[in-house]
Amino acid sequence: MKNIYIITLFFFALSILGCKKDLLDKTPKDRLSPATFYQNESQCKQALMGIYNAIQPNATPSHFYQFDFMSDNGYCQDSWQGSREVGEWLTNTSSWAPNTKWTMDFTIISRANEFLQDISNASVSETVKTQMSAEAKFLRGYAYADLITYFGDVPLITKVLALSEAYVSRTAKSDVLTQILADLNDAATDLPISYSGTDVGRATKGAALAYKAKILLYNEKWAEAAQAAQDVIDLGAYSLFSDYGTLFDEAHENNVEVIFDIQYIPTTQSQPWPTSALSLSSWPTANVTADLINSYYMTNGLPITDANSGYNDQDPFKNRDPRLAASVVLPGSSFGSSTFIPAVDQVPCGARPRKYAALGIADVNNCSLNTILMRYADIYLMKAEALIESGSTDQEIYTLIDKVRARVNMPNVESVEGTGLNQSQLRNIVRHERRVEFYNEGTRYGDMLRWKDESLVHDVYGYDKALLSNPASPATWTFKQIKIETRTFNASKGWLWPIPQADIDINKNLLPNNPGY
Repeated sequence: MKNIYIITLFFFALSILGCKKDLLDKTPKDRLSPATFYQNESQCKQALMGIYNAIQPNATPSHFYQFDFMSDNGYCQDSWQGSREVGEWLTNTSSWAPNTKWTMDFTIISRANEFLQDISNASVSETVKTQMSAEAKFLRGYAYADLITYFGDVPLITKVLALSEAYVSRTAKSDVLTQILADLNDAATDLPISYSGTDVGRATKGAALAYKAKILLYNEKWAEAAQAAQDVIDLGAYSLFSDYGTLFDEAHENNVEVIFDIQYIPTTQSQPWPTSALSLSSWPTANVTADLINSYYMTNGLPITDANSGYNDQDPFKNRDPRLAASVVLPGSSFGSSTFIPAVDQVPCGARPRKYAALGIADVNNCSLNTILMRYADIYLMKAEALIESGSTDQEIYTLIDKVRARVNMPNVESVEGTGLNQSQLRNIVRHERRVEFYNEGTRYGDMLRWKDESLVHDVYGYDKALLSNPASPATWTFKQIKIETRTFNASKGWLWPIPQADIDINKNLLPNNPGY
């Protein structure tokens, strides 16, 4: 059953009656007071849900699909969203995207710290305190993991600060990582493996272990990352959903592959504006690059650049990896109740995302499709990557990648790429698999930052839409790829994002900023 994490705030209209005793009463009357609120399990749960609620996007650049616009998978030509600026690698200290991510993560952290302080004195059982505290720690670890990935050294705050303590300095990334792991380990110890009913969607033991694996991988702790991923596998709680094509449909939410997601309810609590349905199906900003489309292999497992693949550049979508058609609205394919004709559509690249577009929804502003933040396929590929980077070339790596391919009936590694592969070959295979498996799930840009592969920052190519115009005769179309935009990697800035100028203006202890800003 779908549920959303909402803290209910009660506001009262007050009047002062002139009594001196009342004037000296310092109990807050315009908001809930921690001293009087944590009186039962229901109230504690409301406060806890307030932390979860902060995971929802709070501005356009923090929506998950924006991050593919910032990678080699996508393109956003509209500057007002903030995505074009980041996609062109022109980010500065006043840019909307880094400010949004920074603010969102520290909102989660501040709410978690407040909760952990206040629940200690709550009138509830120790069992309830232990589990809810574990959830709060998971969420704090989740937010800090995001922060150190994008910003490097960040202030480490694990308690409610007094005003005199507010001017914090940045803490070394390695020390923040230690705290993240402590939070996720505590969470994994005390969280249940699963929930039922309206509690489905809350953090689980598997979620804590999965994010532990992820942040270890991002920080080159290969053996530990592989073990954390194996710990998720050993829970026996997850499996790959049988049909990749409907994995992201609202009808199949909370399926066996979902480890952690953002839950939405139609009308009551739908996706924040702009919803994925609005952005991906109505607005002209959600472009899929030709480079991304080209990256999907043929159904025989060969890349389109292989002379033996059978690829025809004038029938480019025939016999391709099924994940391509499931993820992308390709020229001539179904687009809701119509056919997608690039020449009459506003997206410059000539292709749109299908995944998360919720095509056919009655009201694009009332989209209640859950956002999957972590799923089981990632566990297989994270473990494979960790093993490869540790220097292993064992059969287990092939088996992990093969499991992901088998779900969409793609040939296994052994039958196409071969056996006895070296580290570099296996690295290329798992990185390719991540790209085609997780397109438009907000992971690609993070992968680029982790791998620090400057070759992935390159010019944007799409289809010449003028040649894809006659809806009555798609057979007459000519597919030609053209450059849409020039992109270059700014080595002076490197891979980290800037600390927002608004925060630096308040607190100079956050200086120096990251290189290049």
